[in-house]
Amino acid sequence: MRGGTRRIVPVRSLRWRVTATVVAVVAVTLLVAGLVVDLALTAALDRDQQTRLAERSSRLDGLVAQGVPADQLVALLDGQGVRAVRLSPTGTVLQGVAGPPKPPHAGPDGPGADRHDSDGPDGGPGRPGPRAPGPGVDKTLADGTVVHLSVDPGEVDTVVHRLRGVLIGVGLVGLAISAVVLFSGVSAALRPLDAMTRVARAITNGDRDRRLRPTTTDTEIGRTAAAFDEMLDALDAARQRAEASAREALDAATSARAAEQEARRSEATTRRFLSDAAHELRTPLAGMQTLAETLVRDSDEDRETREELAIALVRETSRASSLVTDMLDLARIEGGAELDRHPVDLTALATDQVGRLRLVDPGLDVAVVADGPVVVPGEEDKLRRVLVNLLDNARRHVRGGGAVRVTVGAGDDAGARLVVHNDGEPVAEADRERIFDRLVRLDSARARDSGGAGLGLAIARALVRAHDGELTYRAAADGSDLVVELPTDAPG
Repeated sequence: MRGGTRRIVPVRSLRWRVTATVVAVVAVTLLVAGLVVDLALTAALDRDQQTRLAERSSRLDGLVAQGVPADQLVALLDGQGVRAVRLSPTGTVLQGVAGPPKPPHAGPDGPGADRHDSDGPDGGPGRPGPRAPGPGVDKTLADGTVVHLSVDPGEVDTVVHRLRGVLIGVGLVGLAISAVVLFSGVSAALRPLDAMTRVARAITNGDRDRRLRPTTTDTEIGRTAAAFDEMLDALDAARQRAEASAREALDAATSARAAEQEARRSEATTRRFLSDAAHELRTPLAGMQTLAETLVRDSDEDRETREELAIALVRETSRASSLVTDMLDLARIEGGAELDRHPVDLTALATDQVGRLRLVDPGLDVAVVADGPVVVPGEEDKLRRVLVNLLDNARRHVRGGGAVRVTVGAGDDAGARLVVHNDGEPVAEADRERIFDRLVRLDSARARDSGGAGLGLAIARALVRAHDGELTYRAAADGSDLVVELPTDAPG
């Protein structure tokens, strides 16, 4: 039973409840109106009967006063809803019919009516007949007979019953029509609520731009729809403000993290610089100290010995100064120093540096291979330093009587490529990335003064990356290649 009740969804809906309530009110109103009409009509019919009875009684008095014979009175008074019967003193019907009165407007005796004197065996004279109808007006005549005037109480009941049937039929039809009209009207009136439901569900499913947009706000539903749209606009604005605040907070957090990372990177660079400087300067500073102490202690040595000590001291001093300069340059490059970019011809730059190398080492076989100018945006001094470091590294690693080749041409993705090749022993695969780390010497037996501090390739890679390029090592069949890839377009 409970499940069946739950399935009666329309009864629970607002339109059905409103329709049922209004129909119930209309039914009660019709019932009350029907009762009032019934009572009023019954009272009116009763009054009409009493009025006709009183009027017929007055007429009887007038006829008696006029001396109308007694046997003619019944014919003159009977009819129009009033029954006239002439009775003997003992109550026997002498004239008239003891039954319901003739209906009004049916004539004195009604069409085809037979009047019987109740004196005979079949109601004729001298024979007892049926008793007179119910209460009415009695008039005793001069001959002792009585004229009884009465009305039929069933007349009122018949009219009232017919009226009740009409009222019930009309009421049921009216209730049915009212229910249909009310249901249609309530459905039309509640249609905006259905639209609100659809909009609410659409918003729940993610379509937050849906709105009702009522055509009029003069009605309750229209005002409700307008208020609903205002609420949605306010919620959407609040959501946008919350999202904007969240984005601002995220941007602030990102900026804070970036600043923190930059600070950590700067701190790490500083620490690494100090650590590298302390590690690399220890040897030249110790040598400088030893040479200086020797010069002071052995000042009485011959002049040639003192000059050799002084030259060694100057050499160590120069080496220490160069090392500090290299480390400062590397720290500055890694710190993101801005470049003063101009078009630089790599072919011309390589040709110039190869010429310098020939002057430094006349016995070295070094040459440039290029098809023509290759121009890249960059800072010429820093790109020259890249070439100097790569050529010095190649010169140190060639075999005796070996060769160094510089090739300039187009690279991948419409960029430029510069390759410095030497025919020395290839670098072990495990060390091909380590050679670009700072202060790395793969040949531990090599003297520091001949092998450098291990910063040349680190500085060259940092400078190439500052130009949005890359420096990599590539093993060749007859030696090693250091490959520089640079973009030919200026950064946006």
